[in-house]
Order: sequence, then C-alpha cells, then structure tokens
Amino acid sequence: MKLNTYEQEMLDGKHGAGKRFAMEKLVDFGRAVGAEEMVPLTFVHYIGCVKDLDRSLPEYKQFEWGQGLQLEPLFEMGAKVSEDPNIICTTDPFLHQLDRFGEEGTPWCNKFYKLPEVVHEASVRGYEAMKDAGWVPAHSCTPQFNTVSPKCGEYAASCESSCATYLNTIMGVHTNRENAVTGMYAAYTGVLPKYGMLLAENRRPSVIFDLDDEIKQNIVADSADWAALGGAIAMRVNNRLPAVTNMPDRLSSSAAKAFTACASPGMNDPMLHLIGITPGSPTLEAAFGGEVPEGTERIRITLKEVEQVYRDMRTATTDKVDIVHMGCPHLTYDEIRQIARAIKGKKVDKDVMLWVQTDTPSYHMAKHYGEAQIIEEAGGKIYHQTCAGMNMLSVDWGSNFTLATNSFKQVKIFGGLGHGVIFASLPELINAAVTGQYTSMRW
Repeated sequence: MKLNTYEQEMLDGKHGAGKRFAMEKLVDFGRAVGAEEMVPLTFVHYIGCVKDLDRSLPEYKQFEWGQGLQLEPLFEMGAKVSEDPNIICTTDPFLHQLDRFGEEGTPWCNKFYKLPEVVHEASVRGYEAMKDAGWVPAHSCTPQFNTVSPKCGEYAASCESSCATYLNTIMGVHTNRENAVTGMYAAYTGVLPKYGMLLAENRRPSVIFDLDDEIKQNIVADSADWAALGGAIAMRVNNRLPAVTNMPDRLSSSAAKAFTACASPGMNDPMLHLIGITPGSPTLEAAFGGEVPEGTERIRITLKEVEQVYRDMRTATTDKVDIVHMGCPHLTYDEIRQIARAIKGKKVDKDVMLWVQTDTPSYHMAKHYGEAQIIEEAGGKIYHQTCAGMNMLSVDWGSNFTLATNSFKQVKIFGGLGHGVIFASLPELINAAVTGQYTSMRW
C-alpha cells in the first residue's frame, strides 16, 4: 500500500505503540481487500463496550460482544483516538441509560427482563475508559444530526448502518457500513484503507425504482409511511444499489432518516441514489456516471406496495399489545414533539410499556421544554444512550409478548427473536398504548 509520511510514521511507531498497533492491523486489512492507499477521515462511529466483566460469569458470554476484547490492548497502552481536530470519534447506543439502572418499566428493567448489576458496572467502566481515550460518548445511532456533520465528499467510518446510509444518501459523505474491527482502528489512526463504498466506481446504482405519482400525493409526514416506502424498495433491491426517481418534493430530516434506514436490514450497501436529492445525483445520468446502461432493470413502486409493507411486517397473531416502541433509529426532537402532542391528556394502559427512544441532546431538549414530562405523565418512558434491542439480542426475553413499532429497521433486525410484531403509524401506536389493543387506522 502507498502510505503518506504521517501514515508511515504511525506504522513505524513514531507516534506511540497504540497507533502502531492499529496501523499494522489496517495495513493488513488494506492488503487483504486490495486497497492501494488510505483515506483521511473526518468522522468515526463505533460501538460501546463492557470492560473487565468477570469471564467466569454467564453474563460474560451474553454481553461481551468483542469490542471490549479488541479495545483492551489499546486501553492498556494508554492509546488515545486520533488527536486530529478535524476528526470526531463517537459511540453507538449501548445497553441502558447509565443513570437510570434499575428503573422499572424501561427496556433494561421490566417484567420480561432485568439487566444484571454486574453488566451495568462493566458498562460504566467501558463508558469511562472510552471517554478517557477520547471518544465522544454520543451513544446514538443518529450522531449526524447533532454530534458531527461531515461535509459532502469527505470520508467517514460508520459502524452504525442507518447512520452510514444517511451519510451516503443525504449528505454525500463516503462511508462503508464499517465492520467493528477496522472501525475501531480507524478511530486511533484517523485513516482507513480506500475500499468498498469509498471508491467512486462502487457507488454507482444498478437498478432503478420509479415511484408512482400516487405516492407523492398520498404519503404523509408519519415516519411509518417513509419507513414502509423504504421497505418496499429494500425488499425488492436484491443486493443492488438503487436509484429512486419521482421522489416527493419535500423530504424532512426525519422522513429521510426513516426512509434510508431501510438499508440497514434490507440492503447489501448503505446507499440509495434519490434522484434530485442525493448529492451528485441530480439526474439518472449523473447517478450512473453517464448514459443509463441498456438493460438496467426498472421497478415501479405504487402506493399498494407501500401499504402492503404494513401487512407484511406483521408477525403478531393477536391485536393485544404489550410494548409500544418508537425511536429506531433514534428520534429527532421534532418527532418527540409529535409524540407528546399525540399522547397529551391520555393515559397509557396499565399493561402496556410505551418506550420513546432518542439521542442525548434531543432527550435533554425534551426535558427542558416539557415534552418529556407530558410523555412520562401519560405513563410512558423517554430515555437516551441506548437501543431497546441491545438487551433483546443478548438475552432471551421469551416470545409471549407483542411489540408495536413504526420502524422497518426494528422489525427486520429484532423481529426474528420470537415475539410478535406489529408495524404501525403514529396514531395507531398511540391508540395501542392507550387501549392495549392495535386497531388499523392508516390504511
């Protein structure tokens, strides 16, 4: 590989043992994938970790996912993430909100599951160790909204798939859905081998989705509709990079977040070319880098396909709802406001848990401006730092419950754990939280 002077110095150990260790791993990986050079990064998004969890405990096998083991030698070396002021290294949601351990009715402490105290303690140690190493503890799957905003054409390394898709599709940043090994080493060096979606030739679409006019006329601001539209595309894309034409004229940040999150569980590459929206793709020809190749498949998406996603995503055999969950990916402050307006003056059914999941800045805004109080007075829980699914992935909660959500990503990633799932719009979710029963309203 061709290295610049600073990269070679890191490899030679002139900038410390930690950077040398990380650089050796990246050079090995770069050779393996045929990369010719490194690229400088402006943003790295990684995963939190547990630290010093007793290896003799069953919880070790359940909650040590590998990040702690990888980070151990770097912690021991006292290594710091890249000191380049142009790079921000952030963390993804982890197991729970650290200052609310033991609070009943939360995703980490409820009638189906309780996070063990030893895991809480190990999570705090991991949080502190990463913070000491220079990581920004965003604990969010949407850091692009309020922690860091890389510019069009810059390079990033995002291990969070929905964030990666948003960066590529909406912001024109170049990133892979980075793996949890190279993503970590990239944070300590500030560089990454130029491979995958970092190469222009791998960012070209190979299939076209034409949205019917009735979608533009009928799709609403509700995140579920946009998630369903993304799902209708993802379920037909067959591991190809899509170009999407005839997009609705207005696309809010919340709608774009819900729409592009379809790539997290449904596509091989974290990018869609939204013609007229994605930077560099004002036309189909621009997206393809010239004339559209002859024989390129074109797929028409109608409102019927969007509506069908609502039905296809349902696995529940009953309308009785136990959990109503919103915030996958994390909610924006505006989405929290919508929920607060919808739940104000109502009461969550005593047998239902309403979970409103967001990032840290939006959480504190909601606390400051009153939306959190409205949600909590209604009987719901609003929290940050975590994703409800993190604990579900680690420990079997059983299957005797039904979860309702407006997230295509939530259904596809966490819906295979055995419990029943209902995909629904915001009005349907609020109604289900209040009555304990799902009633179809959107379609």
